[in-house]
Amino acid sequence: MQNKRYRQVNDDNCGWTHLAGEMPAFPQLEGNRQVDWAIVGAGFTGLAAAYRIAELHPGDSIIVLDAEKAGQGASARNSGYIVDITLNDGGSSLADEQTQLAKSRLNMAGLKLLKNRVRHYDIDCDWDESGKLHCAADVRNIPKLKKFEGFLGRADLPHTVWQKEELAQRLGTDHYQYAVQTHKGVLVNPAALVKGLLENLPASVMLYERSPVLSIQSDGAHRLTTPGGELTADRVIVAVNALMPELGFKRDRVFPLTLTASLTRSLDEKEYQSIGQPEPWGVLSASSMGATVRLTNDRRILVRNTVEWWPGLAMGKAALEQRSKKNLLGLRKRFPDLQNLDIDYTWSGHVCISRNSKPVFEKTRDNVFLAGCYNAGGVAMGSLFGKLIVDYASGHESEQLEQVLGQEKPVFIPPRPLLDIGLKARLAWQRYQGRSEA
Repeated sequence: MQNKRYRQVNDDNCGWTHLAGEMPAFPQLEGNRQVDWAIVGAGFTGLAAAYRIAELHPGDSIIVLDAEKAGQGASARNSGYIVDITLNDGGSSLADEQTQLAKSRLNMAGLKLLKNRVRHYDIDCDWDESGKLHCAADVRNIPKLKKFEGFLGRADLPHTVWQKEELAQRLGTDHYQYAVQTHKGVLVNPAALVKGLLENLPASVMLYERSPVLSIQSDGAHRLTTPGGELTADRVIVAVNALMPELGFKRDRVFPLTLTASLTRSLDEKEYQSIGQPEPWGVLSASSMGATVRLTNDRRILVRNTVEWWPGLAMGKAALEQRSKKNLLGLRKRFPDLQNLDIDYTWSGHVCISRNSKPVFEKTRDNVFLAGCYNAGGVAMGSLFGKLIVDYASGHESEQLEQVLGQEKPVFIPPRPLLDIGLKARLAWQRYQGRSEA
């Protein structure tokens, strides 16, 4: 694998990161180092892997490399949902429902792993166990939610159905017609969660930031080259999710999509009273292209209603300003009386997608392991996969590992420019179909 240069992909506008406070600082890799384990990527997967190695192999040396500032990548830039079960995974046949339940069990295992860490290290990340609401603003999407409701009932999973009037009281907006709430998911400030994990790294873990891997050469041991040095490791875990193709992995199996979110200033007391003083909540749209919206613990409103194929990855100031206007339109539709509520932050982030919505979890060559491609659900799943990829590399067996190894693999995707044409057309059609939910 070789990547002669690294393109910065993260802007500095992430609202979660600003609210989380100053991230811990780590040095750049300089000179030559030799370790037992090298981990590429300091997001949820990479950090979970580092913690797990320290648990299973307390005498081993571990180095984590991050291309940019640790804790400010995609793991800190999502909407802050640790999901229990997703809406769009089948539910139309017994086989589909069993697949969805199996995935939910993995989600819950990842959530439990994070919950234990939050409790053990007393991480302040606005951990909120109020669950999430799948909402329809357009009555044409209500049947989809009713099917989901039926599935939850058959699976005996706790849930609540909300009609329009009571939903308006719960959310402080009458924009939505119907909702199904699942109760085991968690809302967080994701940047604060990552910050807490970074601050409590095991003593055997060394982390180097602003140290992008430019090449991995393997001839027995593995040599990872960065702009400032070289790292030799016996085992390598690649945990960069949407950036796998940038490093030369899975270019014909996965691709990144770019999402843009905005976070307002905090509502003042008068504004908060005007919407009924609701408790914090999180809404996911019944449409894949609909808006994700949250009311946070500090009375800010988050809106994310853009999903794009953005091959350059890095989004500049002008592009962010355009998308901030789109997010503001979504906010105004839901809260027309909050005309003076301004947006404080707008930022972009990336998710990794496969054509058949399957993750990457494998050994690519002798002692080089990949984990990623969570199809926009990576907080819980990414944390669990980080743990399990170490178990796999260590020969540590479990039912969870067996389940993950037994999953389907991502299928072939066409090369560019065919990929560009296909993705742009599909996203445009999905945007058109979901326009009423944006």
